[in-house]
Amino acid sequence: MKKTIRLISSLVVAFALMVTMSAGAFAASGQVTYQGDAGSFLFEPGSEYSPSDLFTGQKKGVMPGDTLTHTINVRNDASKAVDVEIFIKSLGAVALEDKNVTAEESADFLEHMNLTVTAESGAKLFDAPADQTAGLTDWVSLGKFKSGADVDLTICLQVPMEMGNDCAAQIGAIDWVFKVVETPVPTDKPDADDNAKTGDSTALPLIIGICIAALIVAVIAIIAGRRRRQE
Repeated sequence: MKKTIRLISSLVVAFALMVTMSAGAFAASGQVTYQGDAGSFLFEPGSEYSPSDLFTGQKKGVMPGDTLTHTINVRNDASKAVDVEIFIKSLGAVALEDKNVTAEESADFLEHMNLTVTAESGAKLFDAPADQTAGLTDWVSLGKFKSGADVDLTICLQVPMEMGNDCAAQIGAIDWVFKVVETPVPTDKPDADDNAKTGDSTALPLIIGICIAALIVAVIAIIAGRRRRQE
């Protein structure tokens, strides 16, 4: 029987206009771990914006012309008793209530930037303005994972040079939903002795009985023959 568990993680991107307008490139990493027995995901590193934020805080300040490159590692840490298939889906731009940012304000900010999500295989899962759902509108499988298996997703956020003072200190939030489907690993293994057996063993006693009866008849026939010769 399969069991499905769904949880939500937020990717939060913040923009603050700097005095220096030079382009930059950043690399960081986040972690999504399916814990299995706990029936939950663990999202790291987290931030002041969201406990499930996958972008490191020190990389949130970007400038016009910046390119932010980020790796998200998705891992299955469930027990060996189950194999899992992990799916991802985007809900697009959302509100950040703790920061008094509405969904509309978040979308207005993120629509200026382009976001790409590339799987480890090289397949591009998403390539659109950051506020959209695009290629992640429906569930997309990241693959099937045995215990300990993982996959990397490469996130690239491009900030256009045209973004100006009206975007200073704005914040945008993107919600991604992760879903996992568990499939129990079969544990019943046939006995080595059973593997050696062939045919229907229920007829074995009958066969043995016939053989014994035939042997008795043969012995009687031999004895009878000897007596005739002696006479």
